[in-house]
Amino acid sequence: MTKPDLELDDLQRRDLLKGLAVVLGAAITPGCASAVNVPPTQRLAAAARWSSQQRAVAHRCADLIMPATDTPSALAVGVGEFMDYVTSTWLQRAELEELLDGLDALQSQAQREWQTDFVSLNSVDQVVLLSRLESADGKAFGRLKELTVVGYYFSEEGTKQERQYVPMPGRYDGYFKLNKVGKQWSS
Repeated sequence: MTKPDLELDDLQRRDLLKGLAVVLGAAITPGCASAVNVPPTQRLAAAARWSSQQRAVAHRCADLIMPATDTPSALAVGVGEFMDYVTSTWLQRAELEELLDGLDALQSQAQREWQTDFVSLNSVDQVVLLSRLESADGKAFGRLKELTVVGYYFSEEGTKQERQYVPMPGRYDGYFKLNKVGKQWSS
């Protein structure tokens, strides 16, 4: 028996998107916002709009942005499939080109400095290159971060493991410390 898909009503979805926009430091792009409204079982990626090498670099970056800790990594919860779907279906041509240029820059830099592919580097060197991308081309890194974070928190595992139900204490407490619970509210 398969698990039912996580169902969020429109109000919860809007609230979560607003919260993620704060985390990302920008508004969620229309492509990502549209993609999360499609149930995971109905997300069918169209023809790939990136090379297998660009895809591998993007997927590796997702795991660098959200690695496994006491919760699963980005790829473990299906962010790779989410990225494939969004890039093949929802990104505008200019948005896709910015992302692809950033992925190509990571690959080129790895080739220049270490004479190997980005995905073959050790994680320390990968993080160095990803940090450089963030400094040099905020748009490409921002898109990678958006795809990773939105894909993660709209997955069933991301929603249920990263967020927990915190009952209302019965009164307003403007000094409540989030670090006491460590997670946001979810039902």
